[in-house]
Amino acid sequence: LDMSFVTANDGVKLRYTEHSTKGPPVVLIHGWSGSSKYFALNVAELAQTCRVVTMDLRFHGESDKPAWGFSVARLAADLHTLITSTQLSIGKPAVLGSSLGCAVIWSYVELYGQEGLSKCIFVDQAPSQWRFEDWKLGSKGIYDAVSLDNIQKAVLDMESFADGNAQCCLSKPPPADILMMLKKETLLCTPAHLASLMADHAPKDWRPILPRITVPCLNLYGTESGCFPAQGCEAVTQLIGANCRSEIFEGCNHWLYLEKAQRFNSLVAAFLLEGGDH
Repeated sequence: LDMSFVTANDGVKLRYTEHSTKGPPVVLIHGWSGSSKYFALNVAELAQTCRVVTMDLRFHGESDKPAWGFSVARLAADLHTLITSTQLSIGKPAVLGSSLGCAVIWSYVELYGQEGLSKCIFVDQAPSQWRFEDWKLGSKGIYDAVSLDNIQKAVLDMESFADGNAQCCLSKPPPADILMMLKKETLLCTPAHLASLMADHAPKDWRPILPRITVPCLNLYGTESGCFPAQGCEAVTQLIGANCRSEIFEGCNHWLYLEKAQRFNSLVAAFLLEGGDH
């Protein structure tokens, strides 16, 4: 395990970990209130065939938690720094985003294009959390001003928020030690930071960006997600088009990579190794 920091252009230190050095490179991007350790059941297996890099988004895990920068676009700029930094010149990586991590990838494509990316993998995120006149498949829990206000109040009690979040995002709970670790990681976050970041993330509508993505994409989602209707996640595949395919996790929730880790790992590894001469 090579654990390091890279410094963003505003001086913020971002923790990243290289889990292996051979095979096609992939950067795993966790969701809101999580950390790189949320991929605890995935990295070792993926690292057998792929060059796996995990990062803690700013405000999360062991990365800095500054008093500014509460936007998806800022997180996308951080990802760009990681990918292009000299410490980590990993060629054209694939990127895998879970939840907010998907929006970070979509923002990255909007700001920097996709030339620097080989493939994209999206995990259980609709193109918009918000509800609009022409879009009713947003988030089940954070979809308008009132529901956003509710979650911003909920994070003020981080203990019960962490417990409630796990209940919402898991239908098949992982082992107790993993559950404890997830909670511990969430408690590293600051309530005001999470509230401000969600206020930027939730109203965003990425539908116009998705058809611009032409690299091969894999879209994974659960049929029992506490966060999104399955049709909302399927819309990602529909909007991107022929270069995106869906793999549906029956009976799984938002954190499907923990619930059906084996299936997740083999699908992701196979997709990353497709069409390459690694």
